[in-house]
Amino acid sequence: MKESVTQNDVAKAAGVSRGLVSLALSNSPRVARETKERIQTVAESLGYLRNFGAATLASARSTLVGMVLPNLRNPYFESLVAAFQAESESRGLTVLTATASGDEEREIAMLKHFQAMRVGGIVLTTPSRPASHYAPYTSQLPLIIAGAPYGDGGVNVVHIDEFEAARMAVGHALQRGYRSFAYVASDAEDEATAYRRSAILAACEDAGRELHIVCPGEDEQIVNSAKENPGSFCLIAHNDYLAIDIVSLVRQSGLRLGSDLGVLSYDNTFLARHSGFDLTSIDQQPDVQARLALDALDEMVAMPDAAPRDIVVPPTLVVRTSA
Repeated sequence: MKESVTQNDVAKAAGVSRGLVSLALSNSPRVARETKERIQTVAESLGYLRNFGAATLASARSTLVGMVLPNLRNPYFESLVAAFQAESESRGLTVLTATASGDEEREIAMLKHFQAMRVGGIVLTTPSRPASHYAPYTSQLPLIIAGAPYGDGGVNVVHIDEFEAARMAVGHALQRGYRSFAYVASDAEDEATAYRRSAILAACEDAGRELHIVCPGEDEQIVNSAKENPGSFCLIAHNDYLAIDIVSLVRQSGLRLGSDLGVLSYDNTFLARHSGFDLTSIDQQPDVQARLALDALDEMVAMPDAAPRDIVVPPTLVVRTSA
């Protein structure tokens, strides 16, 4: 069997010290960019694979970050993983992902698995329980929750300002002339869904408008109402994934999307940008969430006794033809 390429082999081929190779391959800012790129090119040409177990033992902190997601069906989670991967790679870190299917027992199992792997931190995305429920795990390793409200505290949380996002969505719809609103979301009662629903309810109440709350499949009632009063209804979907079914339903009904009936959604994923849907959508700025979340994990390592923070990211509204 061919022996594995070592950092000593890379150092010899590159004509540098093994210590410099170690710094370059961990993407250390202490190494000049040109030197780093040359060493990384040599390592790649030799087929060098980094030993993460050895790297963890040789350093004070693992270069691995665990990320637990509800699923990968929703394209927003794919975009969030991509954002965390890009930000992690810029810091010399590697993201390991797992799905929990919205099941609390599986979430806890994944947390324990990552803990056993001695990862440098964990990002738990839109968990099934309130953020404070996971606070006990923060004493065991750095943990941050993405996409859930802060609640009672006890754990670092990063999320968009849902109330500002709702004001943006409802305000834009009113400017476009829509007067009646419906919110379409699954009947799963998790913290993230409840948080978003309460924000949209508040925005509608502030605007003096009633909000109809429906589940997927029940939105046909709203479409039928829009036929009787074209231009009056705006459907707000919990995410782009749900919105594309609504768009299909609207078109099948013969209504003009964005004119007879408006559709807004959340996440601004590739589905929203697709010309076949062209959804007006709230962008949750996953790249900003990733940067701030990893900063928070660094701070937890440096200051383990620091009080947990509620990290709020400003949303943006991307306007397209659906509304």
